[in-house]
Amino acid sequence: MKAVEFLKIIEGLLKTMSTFGLKRDDYLHINLYEEYAIMRSEGEKVDYILRFLSDKYKISESTIKRVIKRFSKEVR
Repeated sequence: MKAVEFLKIIEGLLKTMSTFGLKRDDYLHINLYEEYAIMRSEGEKVDYILRFLSDKYKISESTIKRVIKRFSKEVR
């Protein structure tokens, strides 16, 4: 299968992701977001969570904030 054939198969999914503001590499951050949600439900402060996840996943706190914002949006 050529790349273009694969893209044609998932074209609808890619369009939907784009409509909802999701990025193609967002799947890389699913575990990060789930960990964030667990820590918030346990009462941890956002600043602490951001620092902790930034160190753990080796990405900036501002990137984590953007991921959390995208993942927290309702999709309809």
